[in-house]
Amino acid sequence: MKTINRTLARLAVLLMFGYIAQPVSAQETRRFHFAVSTPVHYLPIWVAKEAGLYGKHGIDVEVIWIRSGAMATMGILSGQMPLSGVGAASVVAARAEGADIELLACPLNGDVVYFISRPEIKSPEQLRGKMTGVTRLGTSVHFYLRTALKQLGLDADKDMTILQLGIGAEIASALESGRIVAAPLSYRDSLAFVDRGWPIMVDLTNVVNYPPSCVGSTRAFVKNNPITVERFLKAYAEAIHVVKTNPPFAKKVYAKIYRETNARVIDKVIDHYAEIFKSIPTIPQAGLENVIRDLASRKALPKELMQPDIYKDEAPLQKLIKEGWFETLRKS
Repeated sequence: MKTINRTLARLAVLLMFGYIAQPVSAQETRRFHFAVSTPVHYLPIWVAKEAGLYGKHGIDVEVIWIRSGAMATMGILSGQMPLSGVGAASVVAARAEGADIELLACPLNGDVVYFISRPEIKSPEQLRGKMTGVTRLGTSVHFYLRTALKQLGLDADKDMTILQLGIGAEIASALESGRIVAAPLSYRDSLAFVDRGWPIMVDLTNVVNYPPSCVGSTRAFVKNNPITVERFLKAYAEAIHVVKTNPPFAKKVYAKIYRETNARVIDKVIDHYAEIFKSIPTIPQAGLENVIRDLASRKALPKELMQPDIYKDEAPLQKLIKEGWFETLRKS
């Protein structure tokens, strides 16, 4: 698949970063790099870092920024970042091509996503032949774009020119400047446009069930590092608990990490995610099925690749549930 080939080609970029993967051995990897891109969905990863939860659970995690989930997928596959933040679309596309990658946890079943156009756009027909933007092809944002245009009776591959702009803020900036005429925007990036009454052509919140910004790894890493994976999931889930029960702390972390200075934005963003983050970050079956069907609409998949179970491994998370760990956390 072209997206995966492009992603793998970027391995040289990561190698330039100097991140050295630790070899698999009888001794588990306890120190590793975890890649995240800019969506606020990854806030629990940063909260865990700022609150010292990784150390509390016996691991050392270096969180690093990366420009897209597709690049994080490549980092997982290369072994440079064996646990990282990825979108379900990237994982499904890579796994369908035979890659050893899977989803372990998802903090959300879906989120507020608006397909917003510039004020001069009055109808879907005015989008034809014009430019739109995504972070990278094959990412969650690309999935949202295809879904939105389908709702409008348009074909993303034929009716609009798609620019790869890197991060959500750059998509918003391109929309503001007129470089693009419409785009799918996250809750955070859509705030300024919604406040000014820019047209919401499709409210994807009510259209698509999609698990964004999940935690991914390889089957090999999970098999060889079960204690490390369990400790990470504990720190991750506890960080979600902190966001939900201690919004003031979460707001401080958000302001620091995302360099946000607008108090109103900070309040709205954290209050939103404190409400919708799941206490137990299970992988939503319906959302995963949507992603698989979307890929199958563009690429013929054999029957076995239509089964959601091959793209996920919830055994580590289910182990914590059965042991009552989440119930103990809830009471803490």
